[in-house]
Amino acid sequence: MEFFSVFNDVLGPVMRGPSSSHTAGGHRIGTMVRDLLADQLVWVRVTFDPDGSMAPTYQPLGVDLAVASGLMGWSMLDERYIETLDRVRADGVRIEFEIAPLEHTDHPNGMLIEAESIGGRRLRTVAEATGGGGVRIMRIDDWPVDLDGKSNQVLVEIDAEGGSEVVDLLSDPSRQVAGASVLLTARTETFTDPGAVSGLRERKGVTRVWPLSRVFFVQKGDTLFESAEEMVAMAEERSLSLGKTALAYETELLGMTETEALDEMLQRYEVMEDSVEAGLDDCRSDMLLLQPTASQVLQAEKAKAVAIGGIHTRAAARAMAVMHCCNSRGVVCAAPTGGSAGTVPGVVVSLVEELRLSRRQTALTLFAASAVGLIVARRATFAAELAGCQVEIGVAGAMAAAAVVEAAGGSARQAAAAAAISLQNTMGSPCDPVAGTCEVPCHTRNAVAASSAFTCADLILGGYANPIPLDETVDASYEVGRALPSELRCTAKGGCAVTPSALRLPHLR
Repeated sequence: MEFFSVFNDVLGPVMRGPSSSHTAGGHRIGTMVRDLLADQLVWVRVTFDPDGSMAPTYQPLGVDLAVASGLMGWSMLDERYIETLDRVRADGVRIEFEIAPLEHTDHPNGMLIEAESIGGRRLRTVAEATGGGGVRIMRIDDWPVDLDGKSNQVLVEIDAEGGSEVVDLLSDPSRQVAGASVLLTARTETFTDPGAVSGLRERKGVTRVWPLSRVFFVQKGDTLFESAEEMVAMAEERSLSLGKTALAYETELLGMTETEALDEMLQRYEVMEDSVEAGLDDCRSDMLLLQPTASQVLQAEKAKAVAIGGIHTRAAARAMAVMHCCNSRGVVCAAPTGGSAGTVPGVVVSLVEELRLSRRQTALTLFAASAVGLIVARRATFAAELAGCQVEIGVAGAMAAAAVVEAAGGSARQAAAAAAISLQNTMGSPCDPVAGTCEVPCHTRNAVAASSAFTCADLILGGYANPIPLDETVDASYEVGRALPSELRCTAKGGCAVTPSALRLPHLR
């Protein structure tokens, strides 16, 4: 059964912008394909379906850079990331991208990767970027598979007549049969290094071996809750805040100590701080459509040159700063996605600065935000390609509202209620990126979500009784999002993306 983790699925990955599905997901898919090929790459072709969301956005959102970087085994945090395609070709690798109808996937973020190695190995892989950096490999050559990168695995194709001894080497393998061939798939800690894989290939009856190393944390414990109702009940039974409840969940699930989990969260917070700082430095911004304005807004607020000002406006400006960084191919922490990476950092950096939160309080505030994301990950999706902007920036706003309640000393029930009313007010929001980038209207949507997080928290802490709980709100939001036409789900074919002014914008730079 699939498991959902704060660090795997909600607050992260640490990535380069602009989009977690496109860059983090693309990089992870490339990394997994490299593992499966298990040899030096010489040729690759990546195909996107014309009816999917990748076809119109793979260049502006950097899928080409991300997949190529992963295929070559390079970190996407490398300062030379923007030069990836030139570096790949300089290394003698032929890489092609094309748009053509795909089989075996109906996901808008699906792709086919065909590759050949220096040793003559060939591989044909169908994969999907499932949202928020999540990935799934659906097919390897003619075999249907389901690989999510959350464990070390080995896939062994054997001759049904002569490969029986291999079964005993693997731990509880699943089994598929196609004619005279059998595919065994097993979790493993043994058959992941080249020597062990080579030995497995030499076994009698083995025709092909595909090793796959994890790209996420692995599950080591149990899931403590599976719904917001269970989450709040656990918090109340144990007299915990929402942040402490999510911390208990993650330590049990991943087998971490509390100190290890807090340290991991604080490392991600430091990335958030750095991305705010980078976005406030106009010289470091290099966006397609927008000029940087976050620092200008922050300065205007400080000079009392805005209408109202206050922490709401400062958080909004910082949220936009992160989006400046994200859309300049800078390093950000997805929260829960790249397109929504500004909202939670904008709010939490502002809370830390103005409430003087300790490092532990800072981590717990982020764990509280992540608790909301866990519910969405389990019940819905973080892919705007599937359910519109409400599951990206809308969810980020809900997470941020819970963070504000946590920082203010509110209860888990209050934090969940603040998240619910936040999400109720973004329901039906389309994903309509102008020119296929996460700049317009994504910057101001992140800013408004950050600002509104404080209002939602204040309403709940002030006495508003929310009648529609978080679980039901998430379900309704997902249902509404799935009902949106494809033109309003990250294809840049509707909404703001097709207004006359938007269609002229790319030609102004």
